[in-house]
Formats: sequence, C-alpha cells, structure tokens
Amino acid sequence: MTTTTVKTWNDALEYTWRVKWKRTRGAKTALTNANHITQYAGKSLPLKRLTVAGWWLELKAELEEGRSGSTVNRILSAGSTVFNFTHLAGLHKYDMPVFPRAQEGACRIEWFTKDDVDRLCSVSRDLFGDRWGDDLADAMLVSAYTGIRQGELLKLKSADYDSAHDQIWIGGKTGRLTKNAKGVRNITLHPKIQKIIFDRLDQEYLFRADWDNKDQLYRNFCKVRKIAGFSDDYVWHCLRHSFGTWMGAVTHPRTLMEALGHKTIDMSLKYCKATDEAARSAVLAL
Repeated sequence: MTTTTVKTWNDALEYTWRVKWKRTRGAKTALTNANHITQYAGKSLPLKRLTVAGWWLELKAELEEGRSGSTVNRILSAGSTVFNFTHLAGLHKYDMPVFPRAQEGACRIEWFTKDDVDRLCSVSRDLFGDRWGDDLADAMLVSAYTGIRQGELLKLKSADYDSAHDQIWIGGKTGRLTKNAKGVRNITLHPKIQKIIFDRLDQEYLFRADWDNKDQLYRNFCKVRKIAGFSDDYVWHCLRHSFGTWMGAVTHPRTLMEALGHKTIDMSLKYCKATDEAARSAVLAL
C-alpha cells in the first residue's frame, strides 16, 4: 500500500494501525473493534461504499445482535476513526456520512406488520416493474417470513431446501456456519414464500443472481421504503425483527430463540415486541 491513496477498507485500516494506533495503550482494543467491521464487510470493500449512511445502519443493525449499545458504538467509532483519519491524511476524498448511533441500554423497536410488508412489496412492483420489482418483493418476503439476515439471504442455495420437511436450512445443510450459532438452523416455509423458493430451485444460489451485493439490494429497498412512507429508522434488519414479533406472539421463547439462531432467550425477546393483538390473545386465553 502506498501513502498517497487508499481504496479499500483494509488499506485504510492498515494505515490507521501503522500510523495512529500501533504504539498507543489501547491499540489492541481499537484493532479488535475495527476487525468486527472487517468480518462484516471484508477486506476488499471499496471505501466509496462507506459514504452511504445506509451501509452503516445495516452494520449497526447486525452488530446489535448479542451486543450492548455501548459495545456497538465502540465498534462504529473505530470504523469512523479509520475512515476520518485516512481522510485527514489526504489518502482519499470521501466524507463520513452522518447516521444515528446505537441507543445504549435500549434495543431496536421498529418492525413491520404483515400488511406493511405487503405494502412494501406492492410499491416494489409498481416502482421497478415485473422483473426487479418481483425480485425485491421476493427477497423482502423471504426475509420477513424466515427471520433470515440479509447476508444469509444472499448465501442461500437450492441445496439448502429440504423437500422432505418443506424447510430451508439457514447456514446450509452441509454445515456452513451462521453468524452466531455453532451450526445451522432450519425454518419451515410459510405458505406465503413457498412458491418463491420453489421457482428458484433451478439455480445454485436462490437470490445472488438478482443482486451483485448487499449494498445494491439495500439501495433498492431504501427507494421502496421512502415511497411506502417509512422513515430511515426502518432498515432491512427490521424485517428480522418483524419475524421475531410475529412468531413471538404465537410460540414459546425457546422456539423463537432457535428460529432466530440466538444463543440466549433474552436476546430473542428483544426481537419480540409487545403488540395489541398479542396482549388481547393473552387475556382471552386466561
């Protein structure tokens, strides 16, 4: 790497480590926090992608699983330090976007109702037409009705479908690991998404042919979200929170924990928001 320009996240991180962090007392902690971003984004991520606030919001949403708000903010701070330090050094021309940090001691509260998801899908088809509109609608529906993360969605293979039990194995039947679980998790297909999966079984990856990367998928989602009338607080990860809320209203927390691939019930309960419908059902069940 030269000292005249940096083009990727790893270029920027290596420069920041060598020039700013390496000899400081908190060097190890700073690098550990920054490496969480490397694990999420990959070393070759172009710095230009980090200029979009939505990219950081998706990262924040991913980090909030299993971590406190203060821990998430330390990781985000390490990322912004790398970005801003290399900008200050004149190694790139990009500006850091402004975005809200994690609420410390709180969890995300935004989620979609089933009608909301249907509305997003309708807007997608109206905005992008039959081809791209259907692809985006399919991706949103599968995410909402399985609780799958965006990165996991793009890794789904036709081989992950279990026809004998009508289930999809998230993480892969051959043992590809999910983000937090030691192994894979399986989700029974909701009737709403069965045809979506069936129609894609002739290709190796169920969704990767539609999208070059997560950023492209998210940009189109943001366009649909705006037209549908939702604020920027509603990121793609809210589809996973929606699944947790819907499922949490009808099943035991341990079942929800397994479906979401969490290590603890406490984490899964953060995904299960209290709803008027659930409260009414609970009272009537007394």
